[in-house]
Amino acid sequence: MKEEALRGIGLNEKEIVVYLANLQLGSALVHEIANRARLNRTSVYDILSGLEKKGFVTYALISGKRYYQTVKPRELLGLLKEKETLLKKAMPELSMLAESIVKKPQVQVYIGYQGVKSLIEVVLTAKESFAGIASKKNLMKVYKYYFPHFVQMRIEKGIKPRLILDAAPLDKKAPYRLVHGPIKTAMWMFDDKIVMLSLEYKEPVGILIEEKNFYDTQKMFFDLLWDHLPKPKDSIA
Repeated sequence: MKEEALRGIGLNEKEIVVYLANLQLGSALVHEIANRARLNRTSVYDILSGLEKKGFVTYALISGKRYYQTVKPRELLGLLKEKETLLKKAMPELSMLAESIVKKPQVQVYIGYQGVKSLIEVVLTAKESFAGIASKKNLMKVYKYYFPHFVQMRIEKGIKPRLILDAAPLDKKAPYRLVHGPIKTAMWMFDDKIVMLSLEYKEPVGILIEEKNFYDTQKMFFDLLWDHLPKPKDSIA
């Protein structure tokens, strides 16, 4: 079932083998994935590069080495909505493989429009609220059609934001503060996670950090900045 689902959303046979091998291993080096997939290292490196461009795989640099990890199975639904039904049928098997990995601090890198879009959708998994520092202007430039949808989904899910922006937010009811100066990034903090985007490159770049100490420090800086900035007249908090 899981192979059929992955085939249905556009992966070829070797991509499926490599994706499942990486999913079972968790964060792993190319040669480890190649051994599990029973393919040669050069082929696996090329396959991983292709999966990365499609938004299925990310990597973290640790001591100069690339450790690859798959995008979490549930995040694929946001990336490939048109294949949602088939993927949901395979979700129990895929989740079972992913959940067998011991929980560790993680850093994941996302590259390209679709890959970073799937990272932005991770913000919608926030349990109750998030704090964000972002360039609304650049988000609307890069994700002109998607970002208003993101804001609407956040409202429908009842996720409460606090925003520090370079322009008033799309959601007029969202509490915010304004900063005057060029912002070329976006950052959201929630549930011990940090999502960061760089929006200036030809292809956007994103990083997901899941580590409590990083989160606590960045959240402290956000709160200090929030308290220091004046409240706009139309902000509700």
